[in-house]
Amino acid sequence: MQYSLLTNIATLGLIGRIKKAPGTAGSFVALLLAPLCFLPFSLPVRLIIVLALFAVGIKACEQAEKELQEKDPSSVIIDEVAGQWLTLLPVNPLSYFGADPIAPQEWFVLMVGFLLFRIFDISKLGPVGLCERKLSGGLGIMADDIMAGFLCACLMYPFQFYGNLIFGY
Repeated sequence: MQYSLLTNIATLGLIGRIKKAPGTAGSFVALLLAPLCFLPFSLPVRLIIVLALFAVGIKACEQAEKELQEKDPSSVIIDEVAGQWLTLLPVNPLSYFGADPIAPQEWFVLMVGFLLFRIFDISKLGPVGLCERKLSGGLGIMADDIMAGFLCACLMYPFQFYGNLIFGY
C-alpha cells in the first residue's frame, strides 16, 4: 500500500516501520541528525524548528491514524523527533561544524539526552502520561513526547552547565 506524504512524514518513511522499538529508532535518528539539522542553529531558530515539527506532526499523525486505521500507531515516530530535539534544546552547539569531528564529551551529552528522553517517553511519568491519557488524535500523539522533551530539557540545562565545568568546553 502506498501512503500519503503526511503519513510518510509521520513514520519517517520506512524507519517507523521497523518491527522492534520504532520509537527508539526514531529518537536515535533524531539524535544522529541533531548535529546537522538542529544544534547548529541559534536558540530562537531551534524553538521555531520544534514548533514547526509540532504543528506538522499533529497533521501528519492525524493523517497516519486515518490511513493506518489505528489509534496512535507505533509506526508514527515524528513525535519522537520533536521530543528528542526539544530535549536537546539547551545543548550548546559546541564544535558541530568545526574542523574536528564531534568530541567524545559532546557525544556523551547527546547520549544523556537520548537516554533521558527514552526513559520519560517509555515510562510516561507524571504529566507525560497525563497528556497521553487526556488528549487524542494528532495532538495526543505529539503532546506526550513534547511534554517528555520539555521535562528532559529542564534536566539537560543544568547537566549542560555542569558538563561545561567538568569537561571544560
